[in-house]
Amino acid sequence: MAILNGKALVEARRNKGWTQDQLSEATKPKINVSTISRIERGKPTRVRESTLKELGRALDVRPDSLCTTAEAERDVVKLRVEAAARNALTLVAHRYRISRESIIEVAPLLFFIAAEQSLQERQKRISSVRDAAMSLVDLQARIGHLPSHWPVDEAALSSEEKSIKARDLFGASLADDTQQFMSGYDADYDEAEQNPFVGFLRESLANVSSSQAVAKTPGLWPRYEICAEEAATVVGGDAVAAHAILSGAAALHEMPKVSSTDRARWARAELDRKYGDPDGLLDDLIASWPTDDSNPDPAASGDGGTP
Repeated sequence: MAILNGKALVEARRNKGWTQDQLSEATKPKINVSTISRIERGKPTRVRESTLKELGRALDVRPDSLCTTAEAERDVVKLRVEAAARNALTLVAHRYRISRESIIEVAPLLFFIAAEQSLQERQKRISSVRDAAMSLVDLQARIGHLPSHWPVDEAALSSEEKSIKARDLFGASLADDTQQFMSGYDADYDEAEQNPFVGFLRESLANVSSSQAVAKTPGLWPRYEICAEEAATVVGGDAVAAHAILSGAAALHEMPKVSSTDRARWARAELDRKYGDPDGLLDDLIASWPTDDSNPDPAASGDGGTP
């Protein structure tokens, strides 16, 4: 669903010099006059994506221009996110031909699903460890002259179960208990790289695509690079410029509406301005992603604005 602002629709219709009846007749499939009238009279209204797109087509305006007036914005949650995440939102929207607003609306549900699945997977692994331990105890029992013992660290498993019960996605509460069971090898544990939720996201991503990446970053949340093909399309296949988009160095909502070659030049300049490349290694380190000309161009369509 998209949020359509009535005043924006009135303005676009009057710019065409149309009545509500004329707008209704211009839509295919036809949108009833009563529906148009209701939208124009009311507060920002949720409508189907197909309705929004058809109104935009009939009025010769971008569909999202019917949703972006100041009044409509007041009914939209405003959050500050990094440029890389904003770019990813736009690229995903274009990849699957859905509005950014729709992705944001379903995001809490998707996070809930991912979070619960990650906790369930951790519990399954504890059960697998205990099952394997029991099998090992049974095998040891066959050597009757040797002492038998429980072969796993139950304190560690209990701490993990406590963390799961508390819905501690990142395993942060385990830090209070680690001294009880931390070995010298475990001292190399990297919380940003190996916390359970990031590990779950990395494995889940690998299960659906071999070309996407979850990278290490300071803090608990990972940086991720998805829709590399779409990013490359925006900049004419320039791998360094595509990396600038995926990393957030080049923000799509700031990208000039010029040719793909000029967009690539701008993105490279933004990457150099913000991070620099003193060793000149980027061209060698970044592999070229395949382009897909069938994908829409987020920058060319002007759909790279702030979510």
